[in-house]
Amino acid sequence: MELNKKIIDDIIKKIKENKKYRSISNSVIEKEIEIYSKKNILNEDKETIKQIRSNLHKSYSSFQTRKKLKSKKLLEELKEKINNKKSIEEISKELLSITLSTKERLDSYSTIYEKIFSEIKKPKTIIDLGSGLNPISILLTNLKNIDYFSYDIDEEDFKLLNDFFQIIKSQGINGKASILDLRDFQNVSKLPEADIILLFKVLDILDKDDHKTSEEIIKILIKKSKLIVVSFATKTLTRKKMNFPNRKWFELMLQRLNIKYHSFQTENEIFYTLINN
Repeated sequence: MELNKKIIDDIIKKIKENKKYRSISNSVIEKEIEIYSKKNILNEDKETIKQIRSNLHKSYSSFQTRKKLKSKKLLEELKEKINNKKSIEEISKELLSITLSTKERLDSYSTIYEKIFSEIKKPKTIIDLGSGLNPISILLTNLKNIDYFSYDIDEEDFKLLNDFFQIIKSQGINGKASILDLRDFQNVSKLPEADIILLFKVLDILDKDDHKTSEEIIKILIKKSKLIVVSFATKTLTRKKMNFPNRKWFELMLQRLNIKYHSFQTENEIFYTLINN
C-alpha cells in the first residue's frame, strides 16, 4: 500500500522540530516511517512521532558509528596515498558514497562542475552551505590554489571535513568547515565573499510553510558572490520522478528580484545558476 505523501511530510516536519534529528536526511526518516507503518496505523499523533524518533535514535546512532569508522579508515588511506591521483579519486568516491545525497550525485559531478565552471572558469573561493559531505567532491575537479569554506549543522560532518581539509592541503586546497544554521540571517550576512556559493538541496529543507526563508537567504547571498548554484531534488521522498521538477516559485522569485539565472538537470536534481550582475 502506498503511503500518503502529506502524512509522510508532516511526520518528517514534526520529527525535525527536535534539533537532534534535523541533520538526518529525509530519506532516512522516510525509511523509518515505512518500517513503522508495516506494523502500526500511520498518523501524526504524539505517540507515533515518539516511537519513530526512538527508532531513528537507535538506527541513526548505529549509522553514525559505522559512518565514523568507515570515514576514519578512508581518511587514513587518503593521507597515505595523497600523492597518487588515481587513488585520490577512488577514495574520494568511496567517501562520497557514505551519504545518500552525495552518493546519488557521483555519476553527475563531472557534468555539474562542467556547467558551473563554464560560468566561472577559475574560482578562487567557494562557499558550500548545508554542505554535508559535498566538499569532498572538490577532489574530482582540477581546481588548485582555492579557499573552500563549508557550513552545516551536523557536528559529525563538521569534524570529518576539517580532518579531510587538513589532509588535502598539499593539493592546493585551503578548506575549513564550520557550524551554521542558515535560518540565522544575522550570521549568514557575516559570511565572507566568494566566487561561487553552493546551496545543494538546502532550500526545500528550510522552507516548510512558505518561501520567505529562501528569499531572505538569496537576497543576502547574491551580494556576496559572482555565482550562486542552487539545487532541488527531482524525485519525491518515495523516489518517484516528479512530473514538474522545475521550481516555478523559485523562478518567479528570481524574476521578481531581477536575478538572471540558467538551469540544467541531472538524474536526481535540477540546478539553478544565479548570476550576480
